[in-house]
Amino acid sequence: MGKYSQAVYGTVSATMKHSRILSFSLLFLALFFSHAEAEEKDGGIFSTLGSKKQFAGEVSFLIEKAWKEWQDSVLLNGIEVEGSQGLLQPGDIGGPVISASSILASFDREGKSEDYIGCVKAVAGAVENGMRSWQRGYSHNNIPFPQGASCTFTLPPCKNVPVTVGSGVSSGDREMTERALYNYLLYYAPAREEGTLIVFRGSAKAISECFAEWKDSCFIIGILATGGIAPQPAPMGSGPGPVRGAKGRGGRLAGPYFDGSSMDSRMLEYFWEQEK
Repeated sequence: MGKYSQAVYGTVSATMKHSRILSFSLLFLALFFSHAEAEEKDGGIFSTLGSKKQFAGEVSFLIEKAWKEWQDSVLLNGIEVEGSQGLLQPGDIGGPVISASSILASFDREGKSEDYIGCVKAVAGAVENGMRSWQRGYSHNNIPFPQGASCTFTLPPCKNVPVTVGSGVSSGDREMTERALYNYLLYYAPAREEGTLIVFRGSAKAISECFAEWKDSCFIIGILATGGIAPQPAPMGSGPGPVRGAKGRGGRLAGPYFDGSSMDSRMLEYFWEQEK
């Protein structure tokens, strides 16, 4: 073989060797990334504690923000005042309900998977469903109006003594329990990997507990009551006495909002317990 032929042969051999090495390297990388992708799929979108923490922080912030807007918009009208008691009936909490769309209004979807977005939407939907039932079913049969116990002719304008939201009741309270919230989340879950179930259980638990705390710290205030009929004063009547048929309006909810920081902390605490 001539020198030229040997040179060409050597060049071709080297090229083929490098091609084989490159092909092997590409095959190795392909196998590596496919294995990593498979592991990620097996573990789900919440396979790491970091991914769970991100979710907790995000949904907690979104709920707190929407809750503040809702609470500030609530109006309490049509309150019946009989004697010293104000009666708030189901449906008297006016204004919009907390909607999933209001919770998701500040949600940044960029760079997030469809399953992750689906999980955030499920939590927003659970809050909307629970709070709609709670708001429509809420009643309170003992909002104090001390002036209504003793007046003549009619009730002069007066405001209620503040009471906590938690001192009333709602037929929709059951929809804000941990079990009801979790069942809703399971129904709308985009996937049911272990990590997703842990995130949903932590979400339901934290929302329910923070809701209970909110009810005991938020107050019904500012209901302006007037009118109705009260006894005439003596000697023509038996007054002063309790008023009947007075009406109150313009009340609102005042005090702390739903605590997103507490929800975030409670979720993280639950996640840590599951890691043990």
